Amino acid sequence: MPELKIRGRALMFAAVTAGTVLASTLNGCSEEPTAANAPIAALPLTNLSVRDTTIVATGSSTYKQFVATNGSVNLIGRSGNYTAMALIQFVPGYFPARDTAVVFGADLTLRFKTWFGDSTGQLSFNVYRVSLPWDETTLTWDAVQAAGFYEQYVTRGSYSAGAGPDTQSVTISLDTAMVRQWLATATSTTNTKYGIVLVPTSGCSIIRGFNENGFDSTAYFPTLRIIAGNPSGTFVDTASYTNSYDTWVGNRENLTTNPQLIYIQSGVEYRSTLSFDVSFIPRGAVINSASLLLTSDPATTLMNRFTTDSSFQLATTLSPSDRTNLDLTSAVTGVRRGGTLLTYSADMTRPVQIWNRMPNYGVTLMPSTYEDRVSFRLLTFFNEKAPPSLRPTLKLKYSVVR
Repeated sequence: MPELKIRGRALMFAAVTAGTVLASTLNGCSEEPTAANAPIAALPLTNLSVRDTTIVATGSSTYKQFVATNGSVNLIGRSGNYTAMALIQFVPGYFPARDTAVVFGADLTLRFKTWFGDSTGQLSFNVYRVSLPWDETTLTWDAVQAAGFYEQYVTRGSYSAGAGPDTQSVTISLDTAMVRQWLATATSTTNTKYGIVLVPTSGCSIIRGFNENGFDSTAYFPTLRIIAGNPSGTFVDTASYTNSYDTWVGNRENLTTNPQLIYIQSGVEYRSTLSFDVSFIPRGAVINSASLLLTSDPATTLMNRFTTDSSFQLATTLSPSDRTNLDLTSAVTGVRRGGTLLTYSADMTRPVQIWNRMPNYGVTLMPSTYEDRVSFRLLTFFNEKAPPSLRPTLKLKYSVVR
């Protein structure tokens, strides 16, 4: 008799385990439920009840966050409310130490790739000397605007022309006094080799992108040419430099004007949050699947020639106050659904699993990393304040003990 009891319990345990695994794999769910999501019930467990429901978002917000935009293209110019500045620092270690040299001429060559905005617009910018150290991987718009970051009232070069063709190379003359300081030995108290920043003028009405160092052919890198010699001019040589740090920073003012929309803006960036109330799901339920559906607003979504990608990233928000605290290890990609023009979807199974065992702070929608670094692409979606047929929805399938 004891042996029969032991065997009976073992068979019952195997049946429960099989039922749990079956429930967790319904609808192609690719994740095993965590321990916190395993069904909680006293044995014996006869079966599970699978439930389907669709809920509507309960809240949303859009906020601005400056990010580093060190990608494969540097943007410069102004279009509407968009502004881009580019920075270049030629690596000081490649310059010869020539304290007595005279610089007879210096220029910067950039290879433009494409444009953003009005193709009939004017690209015009001034060149200024940067006064503080910076890092291309961390520099943001607000840092460049800080007092003393660059000499705002001493122009070291300028450029003005129309949009021009793609793959166009342009050359800008640079102030020889500034370049001469790049050849001088830096002292312990003075360093004037932090490079330059290109700042669009008030008359600029287009944004263009130029090749960054490290991408494509070396011939397309930003190139500095220096013509220098001895004070008497009896010896003159020309040297070119392509080893540089470079990046761009961007800004967009007055973006969030429609209270029925959330915004995902690359290059600045703007991020959005979405909230769903899933408190009706019993704690410990198996979350089989959760799919987010969003409707895009074609009147305000803005694509451009720098990219054709229309995806975005979604991650679980882990803090009610720290917007940088996200579950990025399991971030997913939101994409336009096949066969539709305005409907986007994203897998939210992981966020709902987290909400079922931890506090629910919603999810954050943000541009993809690549888009953030090369463009001013804007995606807009209707939020919970829009007409009912346009509101964000979350389609859920979960299993509970019956």
